[in-house]
Parts: sequence; C-alpha cells; structure tokens
Amino acid sequence: MATQTVGGGRRLMGRSLPLSADTAHNSPGDTPITRFLWAAARIMAVLAMVMVGVKPFFDVFGAKVAADTVDSGMVATVIGAVLMVGAFVAVTVASRRFLTNLTPAIVALVLLGLFSVIGLIALPAREEFFQVFTTANVREIFGPYIAPKSGIITQAAQLAVGFAPIVLLAVMFVRPGWFSLDRLRWVLLLVVVGAVVHSVIAWLQVVGVVPYTYFFNLMSGKVGRASGGYFHPASLGRLLIFAVFILYAAGDRLRISPLARYAAVAFLTATAVVSTHRITIVCVAFVIVAFELRRLPELIRQVSNLRFRTAVWGAVALVVLVVLAAVRWGAYLFDRAVFLATQIGSLNPTNDEFLHGRGQIWFKLAEVWGDAPLDIWLIGLAYEPWNTHSDPLRIFVVWGLLGVILMTIIFINLWRVTRRAIAVEARWMLSVLYAVTVISALTQKPTSYSYFMWMFFLSLMLIIAFYPRVNAPVALATDTSGDRE
Repeated sequence: MATQTVGGGRRLMGRSLPLSADTAHNSPGDTPITRFLWAAARIMAVLAMVMVGVKPFFDVFGAKVAADTVDSGMVATVIGAVLMVGAFVAVTVASRRFLTNLTPAIVALVLLGLFSVIGLIALPAREEFFQVFTTANVREIFGPYIAPKSGIITQAAQLAVGFAPIVLLAVMFVRPGWFSLDRLRWVLLLVVVGAVVHSVIAWLQVVGVVPYTYFFNLMSGKVGRASGGYFHPASLGRLLIFAVFILYAAGDRLRISPLARYAAVAFLTATAVVSTHRITIVCVAFVIVAFELRRLPELIRQVSNLRFRTAVWGAVALVVLVVLAAVRWGAYLFDRAVFLATQIGSLNPTNDEFLHGRGQIWFKLAEVWGDAPLDIWLIGLAYEPWNTHSDPLRIFVVWGLLGVILMTIIFINLWRVTRRAIAVEARWMLSVLYAVTVISALTQKPTSYSYFMWMFFLSLMLIIAFYPRVNAPVALATDTSGDRE
C-alpha cells in the first residue's frame, strides 16, 4: 500500500490518517527488550482485531440459555480483551510514557472498577439492604435472583471486557500502521458476514428448520421469536444494527458492489423485522434513514441520468421482487407487524404495564432507593439485582450518581477525541453512532453488553481510519527517540 507523509499525518490510500506513525520504534537506540515489546504489541493488536471480527462465529456454537455461561463466545471475548490490554501495556512500557488522549476515559473506567471493589468489600455491611431484592413476589421481567457477590464479579468483568477496546483505540492513535485500511476492511467484512450467518439461522427458525430458543409468553400461548445463533433476539439485534451501520459508513471501501451492499442491508433489515425486537427495528431504521437522506440528492441525480429502458426494466424487476416476497412472506410479516403493534403493554409511564412491565421495575427501584443510604446513592450496589431494562438506570444502580458522571465522562471524551480526528464532513456519522447508542439505552443496556461496546469502538475506528482529518490535533505522539514518520 502506497504511503506518504502529509502535514504530520500518514496518508493511506489517498487519505490522511492524522495519527503518529508505527516505524519509529525501529530506531537503532532501542534495546532488545524494547524491540520485543513493540513486536509483541503489534501481534497482540492484530490478533485482537481478528477476535473482534470472528467473535460472532463463536457465538453460533454458544449455549442458548438466559444466564451468562462460559461458552466459546465468552472465551473469545475474554481472549480478545486480554490481547487489547496486552497491546496497550506493551506500547506504554516500550514508549516509557502514557501515550493517549483518552486518559480521562481510562481513568474513569478504573474508578468504576474501584467502585466494584468497594462494593465487594461492603457486602457484609449492606446485607440487610440486599434482602429487599431476594423477594420472590416480583414478575419474571425482574429477572432471576442474583447473589450479590457473583453479581458484583460479573458486572466488573463485563465492564473490563466490554470497554477493553478503548485501549486498542489508544494504540491505534499511537501506531496507525498496525490498523491499515485493508486489515480494518477484512475485520468489518467478517462482522457483516457474521451478521448474515446469524440472519440465515434466524430465517431457518422462521421456517421451522431450526428450533426457537426464545419465546414470548402470551395469554394465547408461547410465540417463538427469531434470534439467530443467540438465545435472545436482542443479542441478534446488536449485530444487525452495527452490520447495517458498517455497510453504510464504510461504503465502497468494503470493495463490494453497491448491489451486494443493498442486498445485505435489505436482508439484515428483514431479519430485524422478523425478530420482532422493537429497539433493533427502530435503530436499524434510524441508520438507514439517516444515511439515505444524506445521499438522497445524489440518488435522485443518478436515477434521473439512467437510460429510460434501464429505468423501466429496473422498476419492473423491483415490483416483481416485492410481489414475490409479498406472496411468500406477506402473511407472516403481517402477523409480525400485528404482534409488534399490539404486544407493547401500556404506553402510560405511570402504569405497571408500561412497556411490558418496565414501569413496574422502574417504580419499584425508585421505591427501594427511597430508603437507600448515602453511600449507595453515590457509588451504587456494584451489581444489578433486578433487570433494569434501561442503561442509565442500570449505571445508577450499579455505580451510583458518581458512576453516571464517570460514564458520561467516558463518552464525552470519546466523542471529543474522535471528532477532532475525523474530517468535518464525516462528523454526522459519529452523531448517528451516538444516537443509535442512546436509543438502545432507553430500554436496553448497551454498556453491559461486551459485543455492543466492541462494535461501538470498531465503528469509531472505522470513522477515524476511513474519514481522517488532515493535521488533526489528536495524539500526535512520538516514541522515546523523538522520531515521527
């Protein structure tokens, strides 16, 4: 791949990546240990990126149960996180200083981890308060009882593994050459292919070839919900959301034809619909609308420039495909639409049935916290005794008011650093990514799902690498020799 230096940045494939280079560590003054650390860091960074791409394939063989289990997907995630942290530590030691503009976010993560340790130490003193969460007189939506000690350890592990890519992003700012566009493209393609594989499994569930693993309990009986190779449709949904975002944000840089990209988007979107997972449908639709509105003028221009015969035959082919799809899947899709429209519980926030029982959870938690001591208000319980079904509320329950502030600092720091590193015309993509995360957080818990956060950070890397800003004032770090490529 041809490269040249432009304004302090590294130009790859015609675009400037405004980050420090990756060859300075080969300076003659380096010791054998330093050279070993650079080599080890590079290997770990590359392997970590591979794990990000292949993780969905491990999930196909994972256990299809509601509780967290040690399966192939979890093992792959832990290995990936260890590689990410290892690469960052090796780079930091070899550089002999903390080279990153993400220091506020990393410090905030360490403090959240410290709150988890404090919560573990404070267990005996909080034993009486925890008794309220052991009651069996709650609905199934509250989730099964979770022992405080195991819950705290699980939450701390989810935090460490889920946010591990933040240090990989820091390594990317220091050594962009390890994250070449070709390498990143293959990782993105692996994620998209993984989403397609899980979508195929979901459709096999729809036609009865593969059994459903998750059911919606209604008065009329159980209704199966397509979830692909996962237990719950929400897990499939996270993969679908980011696969669609990648297909749009990466665009031609994936080196697949526009027809193939749109076919993949259509297939993934249809899978989101048959999964009947509402937040997934809303997020996928939001991504599509945001990108399509952005390119609408260009699309109109392209269509208007088509030859009349080509336009007619294209319209006929589209109509035929829609009719065939309606004949084959129309009744099923109509049933799914009716299901989505009717099985939503109450829309009255003061009702226990609000959003299928979420109102009951939220009001019950508010009632419990009315008697909570100050330390719990400040640093939380260190785990989630009931399924909050809302990320801001989960963060407050787990790490308290200070935890909400620290998590806000993390995302603001990521926003500011990424925004300064990318071209002005690409900043709207960053806004779309954050908007999708906020929408998901309303009734889901994205920051507690390791692969959601992995996909979030991968999307940040995508925007930074594919749409860099020349001379960005971000992480123009040098190594100990002072050299810069």
